[in-house]
Amino acid sequence: MQPEDIAHFADTLSDGFGMYGLFRFICNGNYSHRKMQMFWAVTIALNKGAICIADSKDANSVLIYLPPGSKEPSIADYLKAGGLKMLFTLGLRSALKLLWFDDLSQRVAKRHKTDKDGYLMAFATRLSKQGQHYGKPLMEALLSYLDSTGEGCYLETLKEGNVGLYGHFSFCPVEQLPLKKGGLTLYAMYRPGKGKEKEY
Repeated sequence: MQPEDIAHFADTLSDGFGMYGLFRFICNGNYSHRKMQMFWAVTIALNKGAICIADSKDANSVLIYLPPGSKEPSIADYLKAGGLKMLFTLGLRSALKLLWFDDLSQRVAKRHKTDKDGYLMAFATRLSKQGQHYGKPLMEALLSYLDSTGEGCYLETLKEGNVGLYGHFSFCPVEQLPLKKGGLTLYAMYRPGKGKEKEY
């Protein structure tokens, strides 16, 4: 991935998650494309082992997958990579909310994900392109990869409507957790590796 690709991916993710409850909560109810674009650019740069795919050079839809053994960066990693600029851009309240959610989501993941499972970190389509099937080929490419490697895959979403979407791709709900902040509910989902199916 080239530096200009990171910028495209970050812009698409920031746009695609513009109506997503978690990021509106993190931005204190007033979603900031600029703040989230910086967050995603640093996220992608920190995850050097991630598999990042887009539908085209325009990156109308993007997907980021962390293979087994990848370590998701902590908030400390983000601040180290982005320095004071990132802290000032996000603001202290937003940084603390990210820290809170990062800790909570990692605790939930530990209940369902093993070190032999990957993690679907992000999957988004630009708002103007949503509902036009830009993301479907990306998910199909990921599933083909997972089937070839036998890896299981874990994800979480905070949008109830996404549960059915991921269910269509063989992800099973494994936990539903109402959050104490932001009026959000976390839906944890898991797709077993090939030959490692579980009963849910």
